[in-house]
Amino acid sequence: MKIEISKMRKVILSMVFSLLSFCSLFAQVESTKIKDGTVSAGAEKAFPGALFELESTNKGMLTSRLTTAQRDGISAGNLTDGLLIFNITTGCFDYWSKAQGVWLSICGTPPPAVFNVSTVQCGQIKANGNFKQGETLALSNYLNIPVTVTQPGTYTVSATTANGYYFNTSGTFPSAGSYVLSLPGVGTPNSGYDVGNAGDAVTISLNGIDISCVPHIFVENASVDFAISCASINPEGTYFIGVPLTASNKLSVSVNVTSVGFWSMKTNTVNGYSFSATGTFTTTGNQTIELLGTGTPVASGINNFNLSSNATTVAGASCSGIPVKVAPVGYTIDCNSITQNGSYMQDVSLIAANTITLPINVTATGETTITTSTANGISFTSGLINLSTLGQQNVTLIGSGKPVAGGTTDLIVSGTPGVVGTCTLKVVIAGQPVAYTTNCTGITTSGTYAPGVTMNGTNTMTVPVNVSYVGAYTINTNTVNGISFSATGTFATTGAQNVVMTATGTPASGGSFTYAITANSTNGGATCNKSISFVFRTMQVLGLGSGMYQPGTAGTAEASRAILASSSNFGPTGTVQVQSLKIINGANNDGNALKNLINTNNIDIIVIGYNYTPNAASILVLNDFVKNKKGVIIHSQENDASGTTNLINTICGSSVSVSGTGTTYTNPILNVSDPLLEGPFGNIKGFDLGSDVNNSYYVTGLPTNVTVLATQRGNASRVFTFKHNTLGYVYIGDSGWTAGTSGNTSTTTWPAKITSTGLVQSKAYDGGITVYNSMMYANTMAWAIKYAQENVNPTYLIP
Repeated sequence: MKIEISKMRKVILSMVFSLLSFCSLFAQVESTKIKDGTVSAGAEKAFPGALFELESTNKGMLTSRLTTAQRDGISAGNLTDGLLIFNITTGCFDYWSKAQGVWLSICGTPPPAVFNVSTVQCGQIKANGNFKQGETLALSNYLNIPVTVTQPGTYTVSATTANGYYFNTSGTFPSAGSYVLSLPGVGTPNSGYDVGNAGDAVTISLNGIDISCVPHIFVENASVDFAISCASINPEGTYFIGVPLTASNKLSVSVNVTSVGFWSMKTNTVNGYSFSATGTFTTTGNQTIELLGTGTPVASGINNFNLSSNATTVAGASCSGIPVKVAPVGYTIDCNSITQNGSYMQDVSLIAANTITLPINVTATGETTITTSTANGISFTSGLINLSTLGQQNVTLIGSGKPVAGGTTDLIVSGTPGVVGTCTLKVVIAGQPVAYTTNCTGITTSGTYAPGVTMNGTNTMTVPVNVSYVGAYTINTNTVNGISFSATGTFATTGAQNVVMTATGTPASGGSFTYAITANSTNGGATCNKSISFVFRTMQVLGLGSGMYQPGTAGTAEASRAILASSSNFGPTGTVQVQSLKIINGANNDGNALKNLINTNNIDIIVIGYNYTPNAASILVLNDFVKNKKGVIIHSQENDASGTTNLINTICGSSVSVSGTGTTYTNPILNVSDPLLEGPFGNIKGFDLGSDVNNSYYVTGLPTNVTVLATQRGNASRVFTFKHNTLGYVYIGDSGWTAGTSGNTSTTTWPAKITSTGLVQSKAYDGGITVYNSMMYANTMAWAIKYAQENVNPTYLIP
């Protein structure tokens, strides 16, 4: 026994030591008990009458485990009565019986016996009784087999033949020794033998193991005689490749019986099948018998069989060259009931899912291949298939290739071998949807775009495209500023071409508007953006004040008028595209006169310059103009602190303070985002504005509804320029801020420099600081035009 020392070694050693102590100190220990692996050291003892007891609720006792060979290898000197092992060969506990001198099983059955047939005993095997072809064995038909037993136990003996009969017996050998077993016969011999033939070979098996001894049993031929009419043998039934023969597959044989008795007939095996039958003739004369077929044909064609029988007369007792036809594969196909599986699209390669389910009717089994012709770049095939059953069934054809065009593709279906006729398979291929790319950078527009002017056929947008798949197209834009563009049609050819979209609608405003162009192309990248500049409508500009400080009284070479009058700045093709700016001189009109000027001329923008000091009535008119008519006031004032304060507070709803104390020549522009600082005439954030002489006004205490644009140099709390966040109102703290010409070089006066044609320029000013008044003025007018276009109520009259 092997003892493993492990994590349980303390328990095991304790048990061993306890057993040793028990053996040597019997007088001190009455009994021993081990409970769950621990030797009881207390008062708890083994069960009365037991010297040793194991107790556990989750463990058992494990004895030595040996195979039968290992068990039998225990030397005789070590065998003692009651020696116990677990036999892993038989799955039972075995113990040594001294009385019987054998290992006995406590499973309730003896072990299998060990016995054999010696060479001498082989010659003593005897078949008793008469064995005759066609006669069932009786009690007198048995087989005696002498055996030598070396280990008693159970036995099973069988003796089999290939001629329809056999012998067997079973039992238990009580002890070793020599025995003669008698095996009763069962069955009926199918064949007999001529005198001198050894007869049937008998295979003997002892406890399932064949022995080398092979005796023979002679079977007497039946005394039957008949003649076979070979010419009249007819095969019945149909014969197909791979289809097992049934009761309908037989040979019909005519015979003339001259002597009655048991008969047998059989053919050789050809192409995987044969025919045979047995029976007993009870009358003489002409009779018809049937030989049943068995097996499965493996190939088509004519099979020639040879027939033999047990007729006594050799002549006429056999036949040769009996023909039986196995039909070649045959089937019809039905293209009208196909199922097209998978998705099929032009220029998309077929995959495993692209199959055709083809109904066929199999009239003869066998192997075949069904294929289609190749058309439109695709074809289908079944590959080599075995049609093993008859009748209606489906065959799967697997597609390959890539369709080059959409539509219905006709494929001719044929089969080799066996198909009867061909048919046309129609496969529907989806055409690729129209696909094209748009050249976003090449988009052009034509026509004139102005507010209030309805679009016509001249207002177009031309989109260059490159067509990869022909088909119907739709290209359009969203609706922006009241108009949109669209075009529909069909691409008949691939390649580069132009699509012309036509505009519809009436523009609402001037300015630049971006249109998103979308197309129904499936290849992506079909969205572009295109900006269109709309000419702003004619703006009515009212100048208030005098001299060169407002556009109504300024000369054509002076900045406040020249900048607005230059078509390069403001005109249909100018930097700001506007139909025109109509400048009206309002001089110093106040009250009702001012109101009438605004209402009569439908003023959009008011520019207030030097020497205009609105009275209380004018302030109310200007406030109504800004808040209700939604016009724009560009307010510059420096010689009436009270009037300036009142106009700012009335429009802004504020309580500001206005003062000219401590004025400077230059005023830093804040770095804030605002259209007056980032307009079409330049980005002037962080630069400076100049004062026309150092007598500017500055505002403090401004409300949160305005944005500060410029402050006094050296005192950022004093605001030089601000713009209302929602109303069309701008204040500049110097009413000469737009004064200037192209030739003036003073660094303390006329800060708005221009070219001789009225284009804006910066000017070197006091302290070497560059000022940008003309840019600020042009940006402010650009913002005012857009604001007026979008907000002015042209029907509103100031009451």
